[in-house]
Amino acid sequence: MTSFVCTKCNGTEYSRKEMRAEGGLLSAAFDVATNRFTAVSCENCGYTELYRTNAGAGSKLLDFLVS
Repeated sequence: MTSFVCTKCNGTEYSRKEMRAEGGLLSAAFDVATNRFTAVSCENCGYTELYRTNAGAGSKLLDFLVS
C-alpha cells in the first residue's frame, strides 16, 4: 500500500495483519481455513477494513496437512 488515509479520522498510520477463516461445512469439519483476508487498521482510531486475498492451492494443501 503506497498511501493510506483512514476514511473515519483521516489518519495516515496503519498496520496490516493476515487472517484466515473457514469457508463452509466441509472446511469446518476438517478444520481447514479456506479463506484469507488482509486486515488494514488505522493506528489512530482503530477502524479496520478487510480485504479478501486469494489463497493458492499449495497453501490450502499446507493448511490441511498442518491442521
